[in-house]
Amino acid sequence: MSARSFDLLLETAYLPEVPPIFEEGPATVYKKFEQTYKASRLQQKGTSTEELNFRFEIVRLGVAIAFIKAFSRLADNEGATEVLALLQEAVKAKSTKEIDKIIQKKIAAFDTLYQEIFVHEQREQILALFERTLDAGSKQELDELILEGLDLLQTIDFDHTPDDDEDDPIDDEFIKSIQ
Repeated sequence: MSARSFDLLLETAYLPEVPPIFEEGPATVYKKFEQTYKASRLQQKGTSTEELNFRFEIVRLGVAIAFIKAFSRLADNEGATEVLALLQEAVKAKSTKEIDKIIQKKIAAFDTLYQEIFVHEQREQILALFERTLDAGSKQELDELILEGLDLLQTIDFDHTPDDDEDDPIDDEFIKSIQ
């Protein structure tokens, strides 16, 4: 997994905007996580479990932010906007405890994400990736989610509007059947 993939995931989610999340840039954030992860595995002095957990949480928040931003671009959903703001606030925390405190304070915001999603395959896929991100417990899981997210986000036409749809033959058949 590369820091560039993490950076690209956020860029893709925010296009044409520049992701306003990490002052030092997503690639640097991921590299710091990777360095801490490697040092922890080698049991180097100065690498604490708290530092590793914090770096993991920051990357996980970045992945979650990418998915919620992409979801909000596809759906006019107040819940997504609220969750995005909450995650962006949490990513500025200085410790894992502070992240938990910020999230717990407004945990109810997550419930509103699932209102009014109707049947929209890409929105559902994005929310599924978001849920898996929240449940991720390892570097490998985050790396897989970043790559899956990149694949999915690159296939989505964020500029598509419902008015662009041509008549769906299934809908025509359904209409004829009820007449």
